[in-house]
Amino acid sequence: MNCKAVSISLLLLLFVTRVYIQPTFSLISDCDETFNYWEPLNLLVRGFGKQTWEYSPEYSIRSWAFLLPFYGILYPIDKFTKLESHWNFFITRACLGFFSFIMEFKLHREIASTLALQIANTWIIFQLFNPGWFHASVELLPSAVAMLLYVSATTHSLRYLSTGSTLNFTKSLAYNFLASIFGWPFVLVLSVPLCLHYLFHHRIISTIRTAFDCSLIFSLTAFAVIATDTIFYGKLAPVSWNIFFYNVINASEETGPNIFGVEPWYYYPLNLILNFPLPVLILAILGVFHLRLWPLWASLFTWTAIFIQQPHKEERFLYPIYGLITLSASIAFYKFLSLFNKKTVLKKGIRLSVLLIVALQGMSRIVALVNNYTAPLAVYEQLSSLNQGGVKSPAVNVCTGREWYHFPNSFLLPDNHRLKFVKSGFDGLLPGDFPENGSIFKKIRTVPKGMNNKNIYDAGKEWPLDKCDYFVDIVAPIDLTKDVFNPLHLTDNWNKLACAAFIDAKNSKVLGRAFYVPEFINQIMQTVLPKQWNQVYGVRYIDYCLFEKPTETIN
Repeated sequence: MNCKAVSISLLLLLFVTRVYIQPTFSLISDCDETFNYWEPLNLLVRGFGKQTWEYSPEYSIRSWAFLLPFYGILYPIDKFTKLESHWNFFITRACLGFFSFIMEFKLHREIASTLALQIANTWIIFQLFNPGWFHASVELLPSAVAMLLYVSATTHSLRYLSTGSTLNFTKSLAYNFLASIFGWPFVLVLSVPLCLHYLFHHRIISTIRTAFDCSLIFSLTAFAVIATDTIFYGKLAPVSWNIFFYNVINASEETGPNIFGVEPWYYYPLNLILNFPLPVLILAILGVFHLRLWPLWASLFTWTAIFIQQPHKEERFLYPIYGLITLSASIAFYKFLSLFNKKTVLKKGIRLSVLLIVALQGMSRIVALVNNYTAPLAVYEQLSSLNQGGVKSPAVNVCTGREWYHFPNSFLLPDNHRLKFVKSGFDGLLPGDFPENGSIFKKIRTVPKGMNNKNIYDAGKEWPLDKCDYFVDIVAPIDLTKDVFNPLHLTDNWNKLACAAFIDAKNSKVLGRAFYVPEFINQIMQTVLPKQWNQVYGVRYIDYCLFEKPTETIN
């Protein structure tokens, strides 16, 4: 495990996974990613997109500065190449994956230098077979980018805790400042234990000088981001403060995060079991007894304690501590194996067994996510390959109803296609549309109609079915009193064009939804323990389809 050839092989595998496999096959796990980040980015690059209330200048709780680096990459590609629009999506994901690789590579080198090469290699293995990281590291979300930036902060934290270097302490804080100011201010909490460590171990004069340096870095970064967002919104827009104000200070029964749903305290433990192989979670608990790194473990516990108390819970809220969990597990695994140094054969057997379990459970979860939940990407991507030039009218309306929240993003739509929502059972606030006329600043600064921060339904967001050219839906029974499109009983003017298999969550068992089991193992279990196995495992699929309304050719 401590051979350099092993390190090189693992890093090459990590690179291929982050830059190719994940951008190509990973799912979009949260509609917030689509409508709050992919759609505004599509507006910057291509001039249109769906708009949520968060981007209304009235509320301005999403940062345009966060999207500018991606716009800087995509704009020349979109302008000077003939690549189809869906490549913007995959290129952005590949850039995020490459950024993840760079951050992980740097931390791998630091772990090898500060702790041990064996710990560093184990950390890479745990990262590779981390289902949560598999989709999170290519997600266009502030929490996901904060996760990557905190990996770099951890790199400098390790160097600081090893050498006492003030420069590395400052660099660690700088990365976390960047993550917080770019749109997710809560990550500042992660740096508090490290600041306490610095305060305990340095003279007052050194602490004051360093505090001044860090405050200067924070202020300059904050000024640049606030100035950028102010220019875009056309008004003073301290987005990080607005997020904190909405989610914490001004939260109530009618506004704030809780109106979007609440979960019990055990939501996060169950979520971690899905996103981390079980041996990694067990080892992570043991790794915190490596007390030399107590500021990092204090950050982990503080973050978990804060978010487990919040009624509104989402998987992405735990992203920033993913790297700490695998680091703690790697240290514990190394220390555990050292107990068997005099029993070489047993040590090798334990190491191989644990790593095999980690790899199998991690791959089982990753394959399940890809097989069960990527149908929307596959179906909407069909629109890019249909080449509708001269066949459809200049404005092509792609509609959806109850499946609105599974729409991937407008990069998968050709230039003359627009997403529209028809009437369905959803009674909350749907996204609207950014204006398409005028300069980019006019589009962003125009206050949209029908927006509110209380998730109150607005009929103005709906589109009539008879003006739809395409429709995307699951082939399943509808609510006849609410849904206007019935995929089970198509009228004469609708045809099924393309479909992909999508998980039927209501009729699938918990293990079938969460993990992939090869068919031959499934058959064996049904033979050996049929009753018990069928109670916990079983996966059913439904068709996720693109429907077309044929029209006369327009010459």
